[in-house]
Amino acid sequence: MMQFSRTFPRWAAVVLAAFGASLTHAASVTDTTVSAVRFSYDVHMGAFLDNGEYSSTYKVPQTLSGAYVTPTVGLRFGGGAHRVMAGISFLQPFGQKPFDRVPDFLAYYNYTGRIFTGYGGLLPRADMKGYYSRALFSDSVGYFKHTLAGALLQWSGGHGTIEAFFDWNSSDLQSGKESFMAGLAGQLYLGKQELFRLGMAGYMYHYRIGEKSVEEGLAPNFLVDNVMYHVYGGVDLSSVTPLDKLWLDVGIVGSLSRGRIAVDNAGGWTPRAGFHARLNLEWHGWGVEDTFFVGKGLMPLWNIYGSQVYWGDAFYNAPLYNRTDLYWSKTLARCLSIRAALVFHQTAQGVDFCQQATLKVHLWK
Repeated sequence: MMQFSRTFPRWAAVVLAAFGASLTHAASVTDTTVSAVRFSYDVHMGAFLDNGEYSSTYKVPQTLSGAYVTPTVGLRFGGGAHRVMAGISFLQPFGQKPFDRVPDFLAYYNYTGRIFTGYGGLLPRADMKGYYSRALFSDSVGYFKHTLAGALLQWSGGHGTIEAFFDWNSSDLQSGKESFMAGLAGQLYLGKQELFRLGMAGYMYHYRIGEKSVEEGLAPNFLVDNVMYHVYGGVDLSSVTPLDKLWLDVGIVGSLSRGRIAVDNAGGWTPRAGFHARLNLEWHGWGVEDTFFVGKGLMPLWNIYGSQVYWGDAFYNAPLYNRTDLYWSKTLARCLSIRAALVFHQTAQGVDFCQQATLKVHLWK
């Protein structure tokens, strides 16, 4: 019979010592990780007033007003780079019954690095940072839509920024309706002082109305797709002039729209495009922002679907349009911003007038 040595083998002692050291290290890492988990909060609050005195056929006169709050709480870990958050988004239009709307639920993961920032889940739309013309997103989108269901990815380097997003807007299994949007925006900084910019923004919006709605005569198309894009070049002279802001960009804004009448019929795309320019100058909070568009109206299916399909300002249906904002804005303590503006919409039908005021608060830890 084989006899085992009473002396403990040296190699086994080395292995056990290494294993014990690894357990000690793992325990210390675990303790450090647990102790590094910190409470975090992120709150967006705001109020808005938009009194549109319109007489043209492009928009109906109306007053939009309300307040919203999007509080989220959670945990920050991994040296502060990672967060898991949960909360609600509540909107209360002025003059309507309090708490008549069901709040949106928020739950998301966020990573913030030196160059890359990413979000996934149900997250605040206020975290979008890209520049989008009002041809793509109207002021009303900022008033009433405060959540994004999907993902938001952002890169920021020394020579530019890129933002990509996916937003699943709605889904109704009973009616077959669903909608989602995928888009991106970016800028490239050029020149020694990075005064010059090349930029673009765009998205594809997919709206499935469903065969049931077509059968019941509620819509002529069971599915509608809309692509919006804005390509531009600009110059930012804010750093080389006495003004706080001096920005000019010129480019092309356009759309591709189609309505499918049957599952096996892809439908034809209707392209629209026009020249787009924007000038913004500001000094000590007082500013002028002027936006000019000339081309074919960007929303060929507007009379059928309106804002169900088109997220941009309806004035971009006009072949010639100019918007002038005379405004005052102020940012206090990095967390509070106020803006008041007199807005003039000029088309071939005349001049429409609008007064706007917004207040935004952002608190975070």
